[in-house]
Amino acid sequence: MPPTVDCHLHVWSDDTESFPRDDVPYPGSPELLLQYMGEAGVDHAVFVKSQHYGYDNSYLVHVLEKYPHVFAGVGVIDPRGQEAADELQRLVEETSIRGIRLRGTIEPDWYCQLETDPLWAKSAELGTPLCLLGTPDQIDLVKSAVERHPDTVVVIDHFSMIHCSEGTDHPHFRTFLSLAEHPNVHIKVSGLHYWGDHYPFPKGQDNLRAAYDVFGPNRMLWGSDFPHILFGYGYVRCCNFIRRDVDWLTDEDKSQILGGNTYRIWWG
Repeated sequence: MPPTVDCHLHVWSDDTESFPRDDVPYPGSPELLLQYMGEAGVDHAVFVKSQHYGYDNSYLVHVLEKYPHVFAGVGVIDPRGQEAADELQRLVEETSIRGIRLRGTIEPDWYCQLETDPLWAKSAELGTPLCLLGTPDQIDLVKSAVERHPDTVVVIDHFSMIHCSEGTDHPHFRTFLSLAEHPNVHIKVSGLHYWGDHYPFPKGQDNLRAAYDVFGPNRMLWGSDFPHILFGYGYVRCCNFIRRDVDWLTDEDKSQILGGNTYRIWWG
């Protein structure tokens, strides 16, 4: 059986002298995460660098060096121009970072725009995924970028923040589903609290089923969005959502979504 892998979470340090950051609303240390992973039977996890550190990846690198066999990491850089491609090359050569996040919610002026094309091309060359955090009205930009870069591994965060109350026939969601036409595109079953539904997400499961029907189980990746879920429905229930509550998935589907696909992308 594949390992269970959390594809999406954030961590931060209480040592703000060594690793300066913005204020955070609650604890989020890797040691706390490891406790929850142990309770939930999660073997590995992929850290996505917290926005509280700006473009500084040093704490992410520190955690990856401290726990080299447990975690993988996705960093954040200024994605514009050849400098971005050069920085990705440096990170891959000098650190354990294996992926970059593009943030349409924070950097809308250049999210998936032509000026990020060198980064997309370098990601394809190195085999490092791009994780895309965007809003529903930015999905057309994603689609255009994916069409320009069919060899770049793309992983969409949080269903592009689409609210499940809009229904599966909403134009934004239909465009999101059309990304399945591109075999390099994967989607994270993560950030379930953004769906606008409550655990076990009966309405959100309509969107999930529609995505499953076009992407299939081999391009869907479960992620918790720790620590944000701790004060909602909790880490263990987040993992059990796929194990127990989505009863229309087969056991093979669950093993791929809960870790097999993520392990293949970041450790394969």
